[in-house]
Amino acid sequence: MSPKAMRPIDVAERWQCSERHIRNLFLRGELRGFRAGGKLLRFRLADVEEYEQCASSNIGESGPSSGGKTGSDSALRLVRMTR
Repeated sequence: MSPKAMRPIDVAERWQCSERHIRNLFLRGELRGFRAGGKLLRFRLADVEEYEQCASSNIGESGPSSGGKTGSDSALRLVRMTR
């Protein structure tokens, strides 16, 4: 059974990254979440899956690079982590 709201540590374990990275994505507005009780950070599974889909589609859109950074670095990292 899937949880209705995920903690930052739950998302971090799913993506095999740090909890701090998840919180940073939230603070930058890249990953939607909400504060439960005004303090506790939570994420809806649908929002986590939406971010995963966006990260995957961003990878397909970017082509070879001459060394400059293109697209979202966190999206690139996420796709690598979820493969």
